[in-house]
Amino acid sequence: MNKRGFELVWSTVVIIVLALMLLLFIILFFTSSSGNFLENIKGYFSYSNVDSVVQSCNVLSSSEAGYAFCCEKKQVKYYENGDKKQGDFSCTELADKEFINNKINKIDCGGISC
Repeated sequence: MNKRGFELVWSTVVIIVLALMLLLFIILFFTSSSGNFLENIKGYFSYSNVDSVVQSCNVLSSSEAGYAFCCEKKQVKYYENGDKKQGDFSCTELADKEFINNKINKIDCGGISC
């Protein structure tokens, strides 16, 4: 009986099993625990980045970053009547746009001068 061939088969089987377990772990990690990562990756393959800008505005709102929320402009790519459009908006300006559908948590910008 050829022992060298037998050892080669078992080492190959062990490597394949470990690779499959690693692949399964990676798939489970990216599909369950890191939804933000998947949304950001999807943003690279579509024209519109409205969802990621809304998410960043809500992060600014929840952290009460008033100046960044009220004054800093973000480049937004969106569709309007089937046409590709883009513009620079602050989160305050963006909250009033129709294509957002009131998804942004607003901050009072009265005391902030830009």
